Amino acid sequence: MGPKKLSDTLDISTKEAKDIIEKYFESFPTVRKYFRSIVDASKEDGYVETLLKRRRYFDYENASPMFKAAYERESVNSLFQGSASDLIKLSMNKIYNAIKEENLNAKMLLQIHDELIFEVDAGEAEVLAMKFKDIMENIFELNIPLKTSVNIGKHWGKLK
Repeated sequence: MGPKKLSDTLDISTKEAKDIIEKYFESFPTVRKYFRSIVDASKEDGYVETLLKRRRYFDYENASPMFKAAYERESVNSLFQGSASDLIKLSMNKIYNAIKEENLNAKMLLQIHDELIFEVDAGEAEVLAMKFKDIMENIFELNIPLKTSVNIGKHWGKLK
C-alpha cells in the first residue's frame, strides 16, 4: 500500500507512513527490485499473469499520467491478489469435491478474500478443519510452502 493508505490504516501522518515504507524497502531492497520488475514487465507485455496464467491487461499507451501510475500499482497488486484468488478457488473446488465424494457433514458457507467459512458438527470440527487445511496447504506447489491457520468457533464472530 502507499503512504496515504498506510497512514489511514495506522492512524499516523503521511510523512510517518512514507518513512516506514522507505525503511522497509531499505531493509529489503530486493523486494523493491522485484516490484519494479513486475511493473516493467507489465509495461513491456501490456499485462501481468497470475500463477494460473490469468491475465490482467493494461493500456499504458493510451493512459493519462494518473492512469499510468494506477496501472503500475495495479500490476503488482493484480499479480499477488490474482494469484491468491487462483489458489483459494482451487482450494474451494477441491474441498467441495471432497465434501460431495466423501459425503462429509460439512457446508462451505462463505469465502472472504483468502478465508473459507464452514458449518460442521462440533464433534467433527477438528478433524474436518485439519482435512481442509491440508487441502489448502497442498493445493499448488510453490518454492515456499503455503501455510494456513484454522479457527473454530460457534459463530463467525468467535473465529478471530
